[in-house]
Amino acid sequence: MAGTILLAGCGGPGEPAPQASATDRPSVTDTPSEPTPVPATSRAPVVADYPVLSSKDCERVVELYFDAITDGKYALAALVWNDPAIDAARLGAAYRSYQMADFDWQDPEVEGAAGSLYCTVKATLTDADDRSRSPEEGTMVLRRVNDVPGATPDQLRWTIRSSTFVENPEDAQQRQP
Repeated sequence: MAGTILLAGCGGPGEPAPQASATDRPSVTDTPSEPTPVPATSRAPVVADYPVLSSKDCERVVELYFDAITDGKYALAALVWNDPAIDAARLGAAYRSYQMADFDWQDPEVEGAAGSLYCTVKATLTDADDRSRSPEEGTMVLRRVNDVPGATPDQLRWTIRSSTFVENPEDAQQRQP
């Protein structure tokens, strides 16, 4: 991201310091090639901020998700779910007990079925800062529409459908008395 630095004393006596013009600033319609960090005080991240979320490569999306969890960026990780029941708060509750969540994962297996693609990822979750904590084996399944004509951009991106690392809210409700 380009920025303008104003230095005191650059102009001659009595000359005002140069000001950034509208053409010096990036357009709000520019799409960053890399994710733009979202300051904590600004809006929540959106899919458009992260082009990798529209990737046809499941592995890139999985990597973004696991990195977001490891970095405690639960709002970003929630975008991969695309499910209002799995939000930043739920992901934070699932992973905050880890001092440093760390995922060791195998190459994804992608299969097609009736116009959809499914990506299954087996992983082991450990706490990199607490080796006394037992590793947790799990599986995550992502899905996307397989380039069906008329599919929306949201349908054409990989989204998590299930994960043994995050409890399904409906399952939790059924177990409560």
